[in-house]
Amino acid sequence: MKKILFVTLFLVFMQSCITSLHPLYTEATLIEKKEMMALWKDKEGMYWRFFKADDSKLYRLRCRSRNFTAVYNAGLVKIGENYFLDVQMEEEPISDEEAARLKKADENPDPKVAKGSSDQNDVGFLAYNIPGHNFYKLAFKGDNIYVYPFNDDYLEDLFKQRKVRIKHEKVESSLTVLTASTQELQDFFKKYGNDPKLFKNDEPKVLRKLVKK
Repeated sequence: MKKILFVTLFLVFMQSCITSLHPLYTEATLIEKKEMMALWKDKEGMYWRFFKADDSKLYRLRCRSRNFTAVYNAGLVKIGENYFLDVQMEEEPISDEEAARLKKADENPDPKVAKGSSDQNDVGFLAYNIPGHNFYKLAFKGDNIYVYPFNDDYLEDLFKQRKVRIKHEKVESSLTVLTASTQELQDFFKKYGNDPKLFKNDEPKVLRKLVKK
């Protein structure tokens, strides 16, 4: 029950109905931007921290609201002139301490949260990517990062009209899984990455830098 609730809470910003079986990156195409290694906050009050757990170029991303924490693998690539972030949720528990805290919260629920407080909405952006890869376009502007989600409706229309040819499967009425290879995905974004309708350019999540690493 807790897992179902937790996933449901993460659907507000990341309402993507399109996920990918394969990553957008390879070890050779991953890049790093030192300015990402910091603590960030969006206007809804969620904290984002990009950090490294090992010597690879893959980032870890920890997102925390008032009551919830989630950790993801995050791969940054640059295709043409555009930056894209590939995000995938970690499967293992975040920590014993956090698991214990969440269990205690389940046993003694906050009535405000149970009724759907703003905290539920705050946590709503990154969990629809289980277990696949979700892609976001990034723009770096000063001390801000703009995160642009997929425009699912536009891409679905392109599929229906057969205007784009990228391998995909309709898993259920509300979910499309891209089955294209990593190279095919990169080719797709190289061709369509500047299409203003492919990402929700008017609905970005704006991250403001708070603390450097």
